[in-house]
Amino acid sequence: MAKSTRKRVNGLQQISLLLLIVFFASSCAVQKAQHALLHTPALKGAHVGIAVYNDTKGSWIDQYQSDHYYTPASNTKILATYVGLQFLGDSIPGWKMAENADTLFLFPQGDPSFFHPEFTYQPIIDIIKKTNKQVVIATTQTNDQFESMGDGWAWNDYAEDYQPERSRMPVYGNVVHFYDNGKELNIKPFHFFRNQSIDYSVVKSKQWSRKKTTNQFFITNQKNNASYFQVPFINDPENAIDLLNDSLHLAKPIQALHYTPQLTQTTIKTVPTDSLLKIMMSRSDNFYAEQVLLMGSAHLLGRIDDAAFIDSLIKVEFSFLPQPMRWADGSGLSRYNLNTPENYIAILKQMQAKYGESRVRNIFEKGGEGTLSAYYKNFPGSIYAKTGTLGGQIALSGFIYTQHDQKLYFSVLVANHMSKTTSAVRKAVEAYLVKLASKN
Repeated sequence: MAKSTRKRVNGLQQISLLLLIVFFASSCAVQKAQHALLHTPALKGAHVGIAVYNDTKGSWIDQYQSDHYYTPASNTKILATYVGLQFLGDSIPGWKMAENADTLFLFPQGDPSFFHPEFTYQPIIDIIKKTNKQVVIATTQTNDQFESMGDGWAWNDYAEDYQPERSRMPVYGNVVHFYDNGKELNIKPFHFFRNQSIDYSVVKSKQWSRKKTTNQFFITNQKNNASYFQVPFINDPENAIDLLNDSLHLAKPIQALHYTPQLTQTTIKTVPTDSLLKIMMSRSDNFYAEQVLLMGSAHLLGRIDDAAFIDSLIKVEFSFLPQPMRWADGSGLSRYNLNTPENYIAILKQMQAKYGESRVRNIFEKGGEGTLSAYYKNFPGSIYAKTGTLGGQIALSGFIYTQHDQKLYFSVLVANHMSKTTSAVRKAVEAYLVKLASKN
């Protein structure tokens, strides 16, 4: 064999040996990180699923029970984000409108921004105020099939701020907003308190609640020093119309519509879709997530039927998933939801491929922000993810851009942990992902 040939062979052998050393070193680092996560005291007795995919190299980095099922909690909002991107366009198609010579007909499509204090842009309110015609609103439709509470929600959480009712026409976010500035209590809408005087010296720093079957609000013995808090109200069709009339003081009170006129309807768009989705993901807003699901149903089916809509999505939009999933609601409040880490990797990859990395990154919460504000502040690279929390369940799925120019998709789902605090579990997951990001 010629010397030059032998040198080339030896060079290739050295490169191959170096690559093997790097591969095994990286593999050992992953195994050590996984071992540390699985054996952390906070996860003793828990079930853990791990999936990490290096998109830059096109290969799996880590998989542990990645095809097993877990209750994903608010990771379900990743599905709601997909729905919003796929069906709602650049701005929320929140209403439909028709009119004849003397009447303006409005058909709500589930828009959560309507009369919500968080959104100053209120095109429907502007239309109502400017018209001289009689305004009628179809707050219900006969072919709707959905409940005010999602399938599998906790029945006794009806008065908790994280569980407002779902509706075709939300008003004020379907919650009473309490603003306490230290001197007085401001309540929006005040409609429910018209017939009672409120002594601030009595209600100061107190928590409000509501009776289960009526919009009767009362003070509990629980302290609440927050400057702003919310309590859901029952939003039946009559209630919604009364709230609007009480707030707008129109010369011609709005009336409820009980039939569908044979007139051409036009779509009225409201807030930018990405703005709503970003808020939803950043603070893990259950109400916005549920209404995104209902709006998607109204757009695709022409009616609000969450079960039929989800069934259609599973069969068509999510037919690419490695494992079949069980999907019950938009927010993840339901314990009927079941999904796998591998499915979340597939969904995240599909989402970025269809809607673009920059758009998806802008919607997802970044490390050190939103519900991740206490974590990933000194991350070796950038992490964008969605948290999930229910009793005994922790979830985190998203994507990482490492300092070594690698893009990683990941999903870590934890079921049935017995840790007294979720922070111990989240810190263990954080340590695991920091280790992986630093080695890739």
